[in-house]
Amino acid sequence: MAGIGIVGAGISGLTLALRLQQLGVETTLYCESDAESVRKGRLPNTVGRSGHTAARERELGSEHFRDPGSLLGYATLSIAGDPPVEFTGSFGEPFHVADFRLLLPAFMDDFAVRGGEIVVTGTAPDAAQVERWSRGHELMVVASGRRSLTELFPRDPGRSPYDRPQRLVTAALCRGFASETLFRYNISGGAGEIFRAPIVTREGVVSAVLVEAVPGGPLEPIYRTPWDELPAALLPAFREHAPRLAELVEPAEFEMLGPDDLLQGAITPMVRRPVAQLPDGKIALAIGDAWITNDPITGQGANLGSRCAWIAAEAIAAGGPYDAAFGRTTAERMWEAGAPVTDWTNAFLRPPAVHVMSLLMTAGTRQDVADLVVSLFSDPAHAWGLLSSPEEVARIIDDEERRAYDRV
Repeated sequence: MAGIGIVGAGISGLTLALRLQQLGVETTLYCESDAESVRKGRLPNTVGRSGHTAARERELGSEHFRDPGSLLGYATLSIAGDPPVEFTGSFGEPFHVADFRLLLPAFMDDFAVRGGEIVVTGTAPDAAQVERWSRGHELMVVASGRRSLTELFPRDPGRSPYDRPQRLVTAALCRGFASETLFRYNISGGAGEIFRAPIVTREGVVSAVLVEAVPGGPLEPIYRTPWDELPAALLPAFREHAPRLAELVEPAEFEMLGPDDLLQGAITPMVRRPVAQLPDGKIALAIGDAWITNDPITGQGANLGSRCAWIAAEAIAAGGPYDAAFGRTTAERMWEAGAPVTDWTNAFLRPPAVHVMSLLMTAGTRQDVADLVVSLFSDPAHAWGLLSSPEEVARIIDDEERRAYDRV
């Protein structure tokens, strides 16, 4: 047997491959495109990776493209309303935003240079292809693959509260913003969310804009706007729904990088059953987007993918047999990391609960609470433990008010 087969060269598949390689486990990576094709391809996302994810990449010896202009230590959260709420807080360890057309090929090159085998398939494999590959491996791990997902890993209804997209997503790379190493998170009730972050790309550091439009809301037309008309559509949207963001734009210089620097799509949040029994008696294990597909509203997709890949690598390196019991146990360990991210993200797709809104309003007047709220994006387990507890939120607000009183 030739060790472990991994399907998919996104951040989950590559993190798993690099970690297994580091742990001395023979691994073959199956991917649709080679590194050069990924470099020349369309924008796949505009994700930020947390300090925890960066630490894993550092341990792998695979740190890349950490331009100082793409390292974000702080975030400003703005909520439209009367009155509006706005605050700036610290992430703690900075987030890093890099074009995955740079980052993923660099990971692929690292894996190949260190002796890893990469098989370029040219097409997305179906379940039958995964089963054929499994004959040469002790275990197949599926990290991506449109055709194989529904055939191997059906939707888990108990963990998937939505049956349709909750946002219509437009991601674009633009020029024309004032330079700042700050993540901006803008919320407009009934319309959606608008994010802006500096991102390191093939053309240096530019701005990544992400619009999460509520279906049927006033931001939905942006989702259908072609790339060359997008700047003209974004400017009035900024002015109405993210006015502080609009202040950073120089209209005469505001433009898209190009037609390949735009991503428009709709994601149905979903958790799939993570273990599939293959016809030959072996199993396939799902990780990353093949297992959990969350809306990008909390910016946790790549971070969760990296974390679960690390958990899976440790379990695989401990040795087999890689049977159904192994799959269930490994999935349970990964779900400990995945559950708070999924619950938190799904909750953010709904209007905020009263206690969450109270916390955000307090953050607008208390720097300690502002730092706490922003730091939650680096610690999803803590985030959901807090945001799901009205009692814990009340305790934090009361403690801050008590400290403020004591300082008077």
